[in-house]
Amino acid sequence: EAAVRNGSSEVRVKKLREVTSLFLVDAASLTEEQVKVFDDVLCKLTARIETKVLAELGQRLAPIDNAPVETIKRLAWNEAITVAGPVLTQSTRLTTSDLTRIAEVRGQAHLVAISRRQSLESPVTDVLLKRGEREVIHNLATNAGAKFSEAGYASLVEMTGDDEVLSEAIGSRGDIPLHLLRDLLARAARASASFPAAF
Repeated sequence: EAAVRNGSSEVRVKKLREVTSLFLVDAASLTEEQVKVFDDVLCKLTARIETKVLAELGQRLAPIDNAPVETIKRLAWNEAITVAGPVLTQSTRLTTSDLTRIAEVRGQAHLVAISRRQSLESPVTDVLLKRGEREVIHNLATNAGAKFSEAGYASLVEMTGDDEVLSEAIGSRGDIPLHLLRDLLARAARASASFPAAF
């Protein structure tokens, strides 16, 4: 509390790193109640910390299954992708609701980070398909852990156009509804028929 209230930037950074290291040493054996204590302290220490240090914190906490929840959420919402990126891609502490809300308002770099997650539920992919640009769409199509609603799959098929890489990625997915697979194949056939034969 003294570091937060009266400490210099250097003191706050030092305390933040010490508390983070202390958490990581015993993370696997901590109860949720104990994690909450760390969460409260980390939230106070990160209130006025520079982006570079927050990015370091995000990288350290992102892979931890029982990382402090509120701290993770604050990092995920950060406008700087260096801070938010590792957490958005890796942290299991972020819920489908968290990811959906972030995907609805943040920029393409944040959407790319989310699209790389090991698993994604359809409410999240629906938003990513609506707002994402080419890299996001391709990441989703090749992400085996991404789930799509039927409307989401229809949207994905609609986006293929003459993008053969995207068409192939979608067509190779085992969960695509059969009628949309037929639609995809028909589109691919029409696209190939529209090109003149090579000599």
